[in-house]
Amino acid sequence: MLTFLSNFFLIYLTLFHIKKVVGTYKRMVIYFTAVGIVLSGLEIVARPFAQNYNHILLYFSLNEWIVSQELGQIILVIWAGIYILIVAFISVQFYYRYICLLYPKRTIYFDGWKTIIWMGYAFFPATIYAGTLYFFCPPDENGDESLKDFVLESYQLEIEDLPRLEIIPLDANGFRLKNLSFLVTGLLIMFFHYFIILYCGLRMNQNIREALCKMSKGQQKLQRQFFRALVIQSVGPTVFLIIPVAPILAIPFVSMYLDIEISVQTGWLYSMVGLFPPFDSISFMWIVTEYKHVIKNKLLLLLNKSSDNLSTTSQMKVIDKN
Repeated sequence: MLTFLSNFFLIYLTLFHIKKVVGTYKRMVIYFTAVGIVLSGLEIVARPFAQNYNHILLYFSLNEWIVSQELGQIILVIWAGIYILIVAFISVQFYYRYICLLYPKRTIYFDGWKTIIWMGYAFFPATIYAGTLYFFCPPDENGDESLKDFVLESYQLEIEDLPRLEIIPLDANGFRLKNLSFLVTGLLIMFFHYFIILYCGLRMNQNIREALCKMSKGQQKLQRQFFRALVIQSVGPTVFLIIPVAPILAIPFVSMYLDIEISVQTGWLYSMVGLFPPFDSISFMWIVTEYKHVIKNKLLLLLNKSSDNLSTTSQMKVIDKN
């Protein structure tokens, strides 16, 4: 509920009340906020969970009313794809602010119809991630046989009843290349986009003073606010998107390399992913001054209306008594 309220409120303010967030960045804010709403809504339906069991990663749904196994798997895959979509789009946002700050003349490559290309780019890694998960990691007899006793003991569920995807990079017959390919692909996609976030953030931090000297005072203030927002927004992906999911994908490699047994219910980490959209929206509205001013004015207007209504009501009661 917090996600829907905060994100819809941010979209409403950006569309109808905010004047300084314009052009490409305005479209990016609205698009990104809308994707956050979709992620949170789909999480309620998918109810994704994960279990790391030795070198096996079981990704499954705890939704009890989805009858079709195939539909459950598709919903799980779509949720995972939207997760990567958000990570990729954050890197696009960081790159755009990096260009605005250090190479403002190059922003023409983001304007107009080119904005669609940049915003559409995020679907490319998301599709790769979701596609490899769906086609490379379907459940099979070997995986079910390895997991059925554990799932029954730990969750009191029959594994055949779970909408699931099984990532088993190594079994008794050797490496399973498709499962292994998904794990490598997923980690590369995540860390590639996270590297862009870190690189652009550090470069902006190193050059922000020199870049701001070339701008007007109004632009300097706004760019500082955007930069602070991006710094906070870089903490968000780290805490809520990378830290929860990267270990889930990395544990099978650790188990194989160290040849140790690991059994961890890692699915609770997915709940942290759901906290990112409201964190991102609230932090952005808190840092960018224009949003704070609009919210403050709206609250004052509501308070004044409430006090006027109370005053009118009390006056009417006095008149009635007389």
